[in-house]
Amino acid sequence: MNLLLTLLLFAAPPVHDYHVSKTNVRYVAAKQQVQVEMHVFVDDLEAAMREAGAPVLQLGTDEELGDSERYVTAYLDKHFKVEWNGSLLDIGMVGWELEDDMHGLWIYLVGESADPPRNVTVQNSVLTEHYADQKNIVKLYNGVERLGTLLMDRDRIVGQTSAGNQ
Repeated sequence: MNLLLTLLLFAAPPVHDYHVSKTNVRYVAAKQQVQVEMHVFVDDLEAAMREAGAPVLQLGTDEELGDSERYVTAYLDKHFKVEWNGSLLDIGMVGWELEDDMHGLWIYLVGESADPPRNVTVQNSVLTEHYADQKNIVKLYNGVERLGTLLMDRDRIVGQTSAGNQ
């Protein structure tokens, strides 16, 4: 019995007491792209997507569901938007990777823009519907330097910065 209890304790994923995502939104002039790197806790993302009706996806593992990209894309389309110089940016999925610790998930997105950032508005409600204490940190870069950092939560899901607000 003690052996079984010990195995269950070590097999269960650890629970974390904080809920935070971090996102980098980067303009890459040479490619005329806006590249997005989003880091979330995979268990939080999977729980929020299951609550919204998705099956168990097992993102980043050998057992990952074949059409996981459809579910992740649909979730992000609803919860993450970038308005770039007054126009909604069409952002597409590049992929994701699970960190070695099996807890962090990096999601990569890209959108096309020939114009460097002048005014950028980000809506980021990722996981805020699932966790009341969720914080989403977004750092904006113009390709050379950071333009600003936005902090979003359940009460404030939209942030804005301008190229002049450094």
